[in-house]
Amino acid sequence: MRKVQFVAVLWTMILAIPLTALALSLVAYTTEHLTQISTMIANFSLQTTAGGRGWVLEFAQRWPEVAGMVIGQLVILIILLVARRSAKADEKSET
Repeated sequence: MRKVQFVAVLWTMILAIPLTALALSLVAYTTEHLTQISTMIANFSLQTTAGGRGWVLEFAQRWPEVAGMVIGQLVILIILLVARRSAKADEKSET
């Protein structure tokens, strides 16, 4: 039993120590280069959209369409569920 505990602690430390160091280094890198990273993301957004408007404006303009499609799918799903329940109720009442 003690060997199992030792192996579990050993593997936990073998995994935890390097991954903790990696996480700390990534946080330090992100902190030091945050302005460059955000500028890169903004430039990518402007370069990859039609007319250079940016992804935020594109998504802001398209969300009503997406919301309408989601609501339409939910309505269809509710209709199917109600139709199945009424069909099952009709089958039970006939027998």
